[in-house]
Amino acid sequence: MSVRINLGKWGSVFVVPSCVVDEHLKIAGHNQLKVLLFLLKNSEKSYTYKEIGEALSMHEADVKDSVDFWIEREVIAKLDGVLVPEKANELETEKTVERQKAPEKKSTVTRPIKPDIITAAQIINADEKLQGLLSEVEAILSKPLSSGGTSVIVMLYDTCGLPAEVIVMLVNYCVSLGKTDMRTIERIGVKWADDGINTIESADNRIAESKRSNENWNRVKYVFGLRNAGSPTSKQLEFADKWVGQWHFSDEMLRVAYELNVDSTGKMSLPYIDKILKRWYDAGIFNVDDIEKADKTPAKKPSKKSSYNLDELMKIQ
Repeated sequence: MSVRINLGKWGSVFVVPSCVVDEHLKIAGHNQLKVLLFLLKNSEKSYTYKEIGEALSMHEADVKDSVDFWIEREVIAKLDGVLVPEKANELETEKTVERQKAPEKKSTVTRPIKPDIITAAQIINADEKLQGLLSEVEAILSKPLSSGGTSVIVMLYDTCGLPAEVIVMLVNYCVSLGKTDMRTIERIGVKWADDGINTIESADNRIAESKRSNENWNRVKYVFGLRNAGSPTSKQLEFADKWVGQWHFSDEMLRVAYELNVDSTGKMSLPYIDKILKRWYDAGIFNVDDIEKADKTPAKKPSKKSSYNLDELMKIQ
């Protein structure tokens, strides 16, 4: 008679280092834990950040940040491009050891991870300038920061590398727009960091550009009668900057293009309007009289129903 122990699901197990629970569990986020468990379970295979992301339904940038989290805590190490448990190879070269211990240069990432409240507190306690920044942000917003809001400011300052004075300008700019929610501050702040907006001068220029873009879109929105359009998209701002800021079309010409578009298609289409305006711009047509001459048919001022010959206008080169 043969005897065996039925372990069921316990028949396939893998080892998790005790330090993960004893030292790092309280500060590790769910993404970091997911990536670590995946790597430990599949330690005999090699994966790219993209492959891990696909397996865990994560963005590969988040995978990389999670891997870096465990490398910094010496739970895993990277040897010649391969991730292995720390000190698993007793014959590591001196060069590899030095590379692991060398501090990594802080860089801006497209999808930075906000620190949890414990990590954020540790960073804040070690940086007096950051403490002052948080107090100033609360004064600008006229309210105390929540734990999530604090993490956003710490992320912009510590992870994204935005200077304190630039973050102050960012928050003031958002307040001027009537946007005091941390989601907006985070979104614009990350965009600034990605675009290298890290000085007072560059922040001033970006704010001026943003204000001009919003003014151009507000003018287009008013001419088109879009009363409840909400916040403009980047594409809408791009069209408005081109039509108003670059091509300098008047409100009257914008309205004519809008009516031609709606009369022809039955709905508003910014790309279609852009096509009309580009034809006119290339042909040097900037007023209604020029349209009448090019169309060779009587034209009226913009009204509820346009009388322009769209087919003829679209042929103008």
